[in-house]
Amino acid sequence: MKCDEFDINVAENLRLFNDIKLGGMVYPRGHALTKEDIIVFKMHGIRRIFGAFMEEGDISAAPALGIVAAKLCGEGTAYGVGEDGICRIVAVEDGIFINNEYRDGKFNRLHPHLFLNTVAPYSLIKEGEVIASLELTVPVISQNEIDEVIFKLSGNTELLSVSPLKPLKAGLVYARLQDNAAETRHFTAVVKKLVRDFAALQIDFSNEYNAGYTREQTADAVEDALRAENDVIFVLGALPTACLEDVIPSAMNKIVDEIVCRSIPQVNASDLIIARKRGKTVIALPYNYDSAETSLINRCIKLALFSEKPTAADFEHRQLPEQKAGVVLDAEQRSGFIASQGHGRRKKKASIGAIVLAAGIGSRTGRNKLMVEVEEGVPLFMKAVNAAIGSDASPVFVITGYHDDEMQEYLENVDVNVIYNPAYRSGVRTSIELGLKSVPSFCDGAMIIPADMPNLTAEDLNKLIAVFDPKAEKQLCMFTAKGVKSNPVIWSSSLFDKADIVPENANVRPVFMEHADYTSTVELKGKNKLLDVNYPSDLEQVALKRKDEA
Repeated sequence: MKCDEFDINVAENLRLFNDIKLGGMVYPRGHALTKEDIIVFKMHGIRRIFGAFMEEGDISAAPALGIVAAKLCGEGTAYGVGEDGICRIVAVEDGIFINNEYRDGKFNRLHPHLFLNTVAPYSLIKEGEVIASLELTVPVISQNEIDEVIFKLSGNTELLSVSPLKPLKAGLVYARLQDNAAETRHFTAVVKKLVRDFAALQIDFSNEYNAGYTREQTADAVEDALRAENDVIFVLGALPTACLEDVIPSAMNKIVDEIVCRSIPQVNASDLIIARKRGKTVIALPYNYDSAETSLINRCIKLALFSEKPTAADFEHRQLPEQKAGVVLDAEQRSGFIASQGHGRRKKKASIGAIVLAAGIGSRTGRNKLMVEVEEGVPLFMKAVNAAIGSDASPVFVITGYHDDEMQEYLENVDVNVIYNPAYRSGVRTSIELGLKSVPSFCDGAMIIPADMPNLTAEDLNKLIAVFDPKAEKQLCMFTAKGVKSNPVIWSSSLFDKADIVPENANVRPVFMEHADYTSTVELKGKNKLLDVNYPSDLEQVALKRKDEA
């Protein structure tokens, strides 16, 4: 795209950046000027005009928006570009709007001329409502730029979707201190506001449990609620939570699998706690929920209720302008809309998530090997990340630990799930477990990729994915080189509790011998393809490879 201000006499085929009105005629944004147009412009005294000439490899805004929208749109959505050049994404069924604010923010930093606005995440949506708008501010863009955006989006699931609303059963646990009339009035006010705020979401609040305001009694009551047929448990405390050692968080710590939100940055209502236990959600409401501004609180609660596997990272990032809710296009405006690939799709091939293990210290190389630059501006760990993004695996999870801050800078501009492992010094097993429990249930298996294998490509990973049979209940797939087993490894979801990476003595390790009957291997040829950087000499091989390629 050649973008500049041009003399009107040489502006034939110039694409306009804005609508221009002349003598009752409208020359729309993106219009390519003809010889006749130039005569009219000159008659109106226009001698210079700003715009862009298309060059080889360029595409106009409408198809570019369609390409990006197809990558963004998941189940329950459709998209179309209007006459105003804006791509609008609508719901094709009633339900809950699912998206992620942090990923929205990352998307809006991928390209300086591409912007996405959405309605509030987890809003209740009606069929036909506009849930998002996508704009490309230039009328022409190179195909390479769009390809780069698509590549950066390829490490994750679709960003926008609408999920059908399902009835939920809620248990209410009252942790009572005095059990008097004033305390009962407070609990009643909290519950009334909770029911009112979530009335449209088909939540049944009929199950109630009482406990004394002690760690032990509160934990027991929550456990009783978990054993019952409750999808979500709300805990109401007799006092505000002051710190993480207080009664309510201590009681939750005693029984839950993971606390994903320990507080929120809201004055007078920071004591929101959200946890997960056996696939159910446990939420300790802020003591002042009945009197607080609850927009942020309720957004967090909805995220916990409707996100399949919420993580701590989901609650750490909040932002983004929102589109006005309730806008509905008429039938004519929607007539050319295209249903998303995710809507109503039928599964034809294996769905594999990818877990890139990048949390280790790597001390055997004498320095942090994962941050060693193996290409200009590209550290070693990003080679594995980029291979995963470029492959058919989705979503991609990158487990960080040591040097997390530096890695985050490189991961900022790719749409992957970054999970920090605070226990990275305890060994790679902790990173594997952290990644596997985050893999969505729709994935048939997970590929575990050590981040210190810089010579693997997306094509190599696809070869491993291709041998995975989604119909087989148990499956293990791995690479071999001259008969020697090697990482990466794909484990079927039924074997996640056994999953491990391939050690040097893989042939005698019980975990690999046990599953030999349903192990598939892919012989990968090529010098140093399966290089695993462990020692200084390995880094020298990477440097030599760079020199040879140059």
